[in-house]
This record gives sequence, structure tokens and C-alpha cells, in this order.
Amino acid sequence: MSQGLFEFGDSKNGGKESVEKPSLFLTPPMAKENPYKDSLCPNDIMDYLLPNGELFGFFSDPYASMYYHKPSEGIRHGRFWLEDRIADGTFSEREIKLLTLLSKVRIATRSQIRRAIFKENDDDRVIVEFLKKCRRSGIICAFSWVSPLKTERKKPLVYALTKIGAEAAGKILMRKLEEDFWFQPIEVPLGRGPEMNPLFYDLVSAELYCELNRIDRLISWQRNPLIRLKNGLIHHPTAMFEVIKDAGEMRIFWVETVRSGKDWVSKVKSRFQKTQNAIEHVNEFQKPARVIVVADGDSRIPFLADVARELMPNVEVRFTTDERLIQGMGKETFLVWDVDKKSLKAQSIAFLQPGAPGMTASEYLSSQMVIPSDDDFED
Repeated sequence: MSQGLFEFGDSKNGGKESVEKPSLFLTPPMAKENPYKDSLCPNDIMDYLLPNGELFGFFSDPYASMYYHKPSEGIRHGRFWLEDRIADGTFSEREIKLLTLLSKVRIATRSQIRRAIFKENDDDRVIVEFLKKCRRSGIICAFSWVSPLKTERKKPLVYALTKIGAEAAGKILMRKLEEDFWFQPIEVPLGRGPEMNPLFYDLVSAELYCELNRIDRLISWQRNPLIRLKNGLIHHPTAMFEVIKDAGEMRIFWVETVRSGKDWVSKVKSRFQKTQNAIEHVNEFQKPARVIVVADGDSRIPFLADVARELMPNVEVRFTTDERLIQGMGKETFLVWDVDKKSLKAQSIAFLQPGAPGMTASEYLSSQMVIPSDDDFED
């Protein structure tokens, strides 16, 4: 990341010192230029752009809408596939891994599925054919998105469970999935489909999930978990995960994702206030080591850091972005905002690095695999 590790001027007052206002009244700095000059931009785009005038992050376009790719593919085959698999018990290992992944993160791109399921040296054609086969079987569907904002970046296919796929995952995992974990593919006119913004939250989470899985530190992951607080309230972070630092050392993290869009500033402030309350009243065994805030770009972080400092002063925060997660877990994945120097500073989490010392998730899980023999149960 070469953005002059990572300085941002005070665009709100031209660099002059001013009396700091409470964050409830803070407003985000505005972009001065629109980078989408060749697009038919909505009138309110300046309200949502990143302050430095860059393009939106990969999973951050507030105007994106989804459409299904080949929505009728496999639609009649799912029930037969599931009945056959149940009858002869022939779920393949990759099918089980795919159903398990999508039952945790809800949706995933091919790149994310590769890191979560396949070996690093597996050929792309193997992955493409596997996903095509699963779509023809009717257990997953695919969608992508369109936007009035033009970019050269190719949009990926995103894969999700169908109703039959969710039923199959439920049978394998022996638990019923929430209804929003499966999708019903239908023909949707381009530009008239559901908003992608809520789905971008899941794609960002899936990116983090797959990176934690790739570096072999992930023990457990929950999407929108229900956390009961000691004051009788409940809290729902975007995600909660547990990772291993070393033998006997587990760490819990909460994830909060920020996307621009209608009323996004008031939503951020509300989320941060709720997070502060949750940290004050959560049971000690559920308290996170850090709250990771995923912003839609580096230049959004100074404003978010100001709000966090006001509304959740007791919360240890690390910032990251779509693009930093997509580049892969490394020493510049996580950031803090240096108030005095008015610059972003990389602040790595040492054990969340590829090849870091300490027990891995695989080693931890393998240590629990004590398989009894039949003799252990005989009189």
C-alpha cells in the first residue's frame, strides 16, 4: 500500500486548528472531485464518495444491484440430487466443505471458495468445473451485480445456497439454517434487482473468514451472533470469530463493517454506541480482544476513528478495508489512526500473519481427535 503511509489532511477546515466537536455532531469530510466522470452518476453521489475522491472499494458501491446468473440452471435437479445423496451417503468431501462454508458466511466468490476449500496448487479449471457441477445439481446458485458507475474492474460471480442446498447443509450439520441463508434465483431486469449493499457486508466478512482460514488460525466464526449482555440487552456485531494464538491462548474478535449509503453516518454512530454498551456489559469470557472495523477505503478511517474515540472510548479498535483484505493478510492489513500526526499507521496483529509462530488451528483441532476403538465399549 503506497499512499505515503498514509497521511490525510484535514479537509474540513483547510488544515487549521479548530475546537473539536462531539462526534454526534461530526460530519464526514466530502470529496472534492467525482472519479466517475464517464458515468451517469446519481445526484447524491458526492454524499457517499470517499473523502480523497478515489473509486469505491470492491465491495462498497452504494448503487450496485444484483442479478442472478442463469437463474433456471439446476432448478429441477436439486431434490433428486439430495434424495440420491441421502440414499447412498455419497456427499463428496468438497460438497460438504462448500455447504459448510456457505452455511457460515452465507455467500462467497470463487476466490474466497478457493482459499477456504481447495489446495493452493489446485488448478482454477478444477474449481470452475466443481462450481458448475454444483450449480447444475441445484444446490447453489450464482449472482453478480451491475452499477451505473463504470469501472474497469471485472465483477465476480457470487455463490449462495439454494433452498435445497440449505436443506442439505442442515442435514450434514444437523441444524436448521436461517431462511436468509438460501436464495431463490429468478429473472431480474438489469438495474432493477435488490440492492447489493446488505450483501456486501457478507462478502467483506467472507473475505476476512477466508484469510483467517488460509493462515490457519480460525477456530470458529459466527455471522451476526446474538450476544446476551449482563444488563439484559443483546448485541449483534456483524460477525464474531475466535482464533488461536498458541496452545491454550484463544482470542475473540468482533467485526463491524461500514458501508456508505442512505443515512450511513447515523447508522455508524448508532452501531458504535451499541458496541460501547456491549463492551461494558458483556460477560468476561465473551469480551473481544479487539473490534475490527472494516471501512470502504483508507480515507474514510480518520472520520471513523474520530467517531470511535468519542462513542466507544473503552473499545480497542483496529481498522481495515476491503482492498487490504483482498490483498491478503499481512503486516499492513490492520491500521490505527494517529491523532497527533494525522496519519494512518499500520499496526499488525502479530499472530494473524502467515507463518507466525504458535499452535495453528489445524494442530489444535487435530489434538482433539482421539478416536476410540470398539474395544473401549466392550464389557
